[in-house]
Amino acid sequence: MRQIVKVFISGVLLVFISTGCAQKVQIKALKSAEISDGAIKNIAVLPFNNDTVSQSIKIDSALSGATINGEKYFNVIDRVNLEKIMAEKKLNDSGLVDLIHNNPTIGLQEIKTIVTGEIALNDVQQSNYLEERTDYQTCIEMVTQKDGKSYCKAYRKYNMACIANLYSLTTNVKFIKVADSKILFTRSFSKNSKATHCADDNNVLPLKEAVNTNLASEIGDNLIKIVAPSYVYFTVTLLDDEDIDFTREQSKTLKTALELLKMERVEKANEILKRLNNSLENKSYVVLYNLGVSEEALGNIYEAYELYKKADNIALNQNEVIEELSIALGRVKQNINEFEKANKQLAFK
Repeated sequence: MRQIVKVFISGVLLVFISTGCAQKVQIKALKSAEISDGAIKNIAVLPFNNDTVSQSIKIDSALSGATINGEKYFNVIDRVNLEKIMAEKKLNDSGLVDLIHNNPTIGLQEIKTIVTGEIALNDVQQSNYLEERTDYQTCIEMVTQKDGKSYCKAYRKYNMACIANLYSLTTNVKFIKVADSKILFTRSFSKNSKATHCADDNNVLPLKEAVNTNLASEIGDNLIKIVAPSYVYFTVTLLDDEDIDFTREQSKTLKTALELLKMERVEKANEILKRLNNSLENKSYVVLYNLGVSEEALGNIYEAYELYKKADNIALNQNEVIEELSIALGRVKQNINEFEKANKQLAFK
């Protein structure tokens, strides 16, 4: 567990964002998967029903490529051998579950979960419409100015015939645990794409198979974000207005620390903020808050939570309710819960 935590900390990203006057940073946090069953780690993808867009292959590829902190999350069983066994024994998905469960000598005993599904919708809808154009070669209203110069006030308008294709793909996905045939996960994913062509352009409307195969890849990517731990991003506002009397040197130190955060030099900013906080004897909620942000950016979410609580208590004692502190406390509390769940999932064998 300690090793997993260490890897997570080293993977934290902090990026400075300039939006108006407020200084902001972006922090990423570990989010747990929706499936908290160790059987998910050893998985095989079966051919999907009505699959002319290679959806099962796209999902197999997405599962095989899923990594967290540089390590593969899934052990994906070779689909070629799997399909061969299914064809030889003329099995469907439930038959394969029974075969693996009751006969571990067939060479598929590694499989703990199978992924099955179907393409529920694979379609393209075409519609016709008109787009307005302006003919800048034909003026319909000229205006003469006092100096004798003329200009065109209005040009001829006309409509151009156009075609729009709306591509749609809906895939139903199901994860089944081999040991007891329990459904670990089931969901329907829908993706759409649009392409247009008008009589006066050179656009070529792509074939349904080409577009919907790309949509199948997007569905595979979206699925991974749900069934495996992943990172989510938060935009965090820094506080730069001094809340107590700072010396000139302390003011310069705070500005330096915030500038370092801006330059993504988080560890150095953290060191400086710690020294500044000590010199202020933990009395500034502004410094405590920014120190909490730096700890959170380093992945030290437990330390960040304690700092945010201290800062919030100081502000409340001064009859101040600081929105950034309320948001930080809620965010980190949730992230701690997700972090602990995700680390348990990463520890699955």
